Amino acid sequence: MLLKRSLISLAVLGLFSSVDAADKVRSPQVIFTKKCAMCHTIGKPKNKAQKKKMVAPPIDVAMSGVVITIDAVDGPMSDKEIKEESISFLKDYLYNPHPDKTNCEDVVVKKFGMMPSLKGFISQKELDVVVPWVYDTFKPAKENGKYIDHH
Repeated sequence: MLLKRSLISLAVLGLFSSVDAADKVRSPQVIFTKKCAMCHTIGKPKNKAQKKKMVAPPIDVAMSGVVITIDAVDGPMSDKEIKEESISFLKDYLYNPHPDKTNCEDVVVKKFGMMPSLKGFISQKELDVVVPWVYDTFKPAKENGKYIDHH
């Protein structure tokens, strides 16, 4: 009887351990690689073959569109305010994309189409981890208060 209880206890502990492990959110880089990089490249394509395979703009181009538009439309804003607005916008847009919300130029939307909703593909916890990292990693650079175009 004691052995049976011990085995049941171990099984229950194992079940909770696997639930805890499944509930843990991965690092932002892992989330980006698994959930974002399948469509968004990092940087420009290196050749025509890579360019032809593109299904979305490079992530730095997409982030530039978001940040520069928010700063231009809602500005002037502090860097902290721009970050907060950009993160808030992205979390909403990734679940609820709409042509009225897009910060992409018409030519980009014409080429790639609208971003599909990621609801059901990426969890809110994953968004909370990856979106600030994407912002910090790929936001456009500023020099003397002006955005630098590296494209």
